[in-house]
Amino acid sequence: MGVVKAFIILVLSGLAPSIFGLFNVVDFGAVGDGRTDDTEAFKRAWIATCGAHGASSTLHIPRGKTFLLNTIMFTGKCNASRINFWLQGNLVAPARGRLAGTASWITFFVVDSLTITGGGQMDGQGYSWWPKECLERPFKPCSNALGRPTLMAFERCNMLNLNSVRLVNSARNHVTVDGCNQVSFSNLRISSPGNSPNTDGINIGSSTNVQITNSIIESGDDCISFLPGTFNVSVSYIKCGPGHGISIGSLERGEVEQVHVSRCSFKNTLFGARIKTKQGGSGHVRGISFRDIQINSVYFPIDIDQYYLSNRNHTSAIAISDVEFENIMGTSTGDVAIKLACSETVPCTDIRLGRVNLVSVIPKKPTSSYCLSVHGPRCHDCCPQVPCLG
Repeated sequence: MGVVKAFIILVLSGLAPSIFGLFNVVDFGAVGDGRTDDTEAFKRAWIATCGAHGASSTLHIPRGKTFLLNTIMFTGKCNASRINFWLQGNLVAPARGRLAGTASWITFFVVDSLTITGGGQMDGQGYSWWPKECLERPFKPCSNALGRPTLMAFERCNMLNLNSVRLVNSARNHVTVDGCNQVSFSNLRISSPGNSPNTDGINIGSSTNVQITNSIIESGDDCISFLPGTFNVSVSYIKCGPGHGISIGSLERGEVEQVHVSRCSFKNTLFGARIKTKQGGSGHVRGISFRDIQINSVYFPIDIDQYYLSNRNHTSAIAISDVEFENIMGTSTGDVAIKLACSETVPCTDIRLGRVNLVSVIPKKPTSSYCLSVHGPRCHDCCPQVPCLG
């Protein structure tokens, strides 16, 4: 009986593995009052969670509490077949000075078969990071982006599932995915003000077999962007706005292939369906589709820009080919609803548009298209017309 009692005391004190594979951060010393630094308690809880053997192991962040965390990395490889990060409460970042110089606030590194869910919230406290001059000119590049941390980063995490959580007010990007395979994101709410600089919703790079669906993303930059090394992606049922749309890029070198965006909506965004590359680089973008897209008050609803942040004095560029824009309807706040600005040295090829109807938010005001060095079949059933195609 003495041994059993001693084991129970160890479990309750957080010094022994839970017999149920459930590790509550409060049992490891976390306070959850929003003021006390709970980082070390979370580290102890993670060591126990990752070290436990069995089919499943769960780190539990209980509801009704707010946990202040400094920079933290949750590192694998873990022993259990599945790792759960059960976020029911709230996580909040510290004041700016505590995170200065860090790449990301919360990082998961080499944690396979990871599921993060629970309906809780992560708050990056970005207001103290956003420079006043950037807030005042939200459509201009912000030179102060370096040094601001991403809210949450995933590095080399395979079989990753992030769903039913809220991510708010990141200092920079909300979610960054790098070097991951088999990624599923769903039922997310990502929210930052439309004038918050560089606060992309989700950045995907060097990753394969990615699915993003049924989410609302409000940001001061791209709702979702795809960076070099991304292959085989499905995006659907995303509500984007405010923000800068769903973007391939920006790219200067590397490849992005087989990205398919469908049944999404854009409202009060600067861009909608977008591909952006820089001059002077190499690589390719191909096998891209934007289908069944609803546009509501978007300045550039369809945009290919091979001169992103660069001029024309270059002899090389990313090659863009096999791109489809199909069934894209709604209203534009700008004059040019379709912009296809491709490299004069490496033209865009096999660019296909069909069933496009983009009218001005101002009644009876016409919209137009712009083309440079782009090739593809005639745009069928399109408003505005795209006379350079066909």
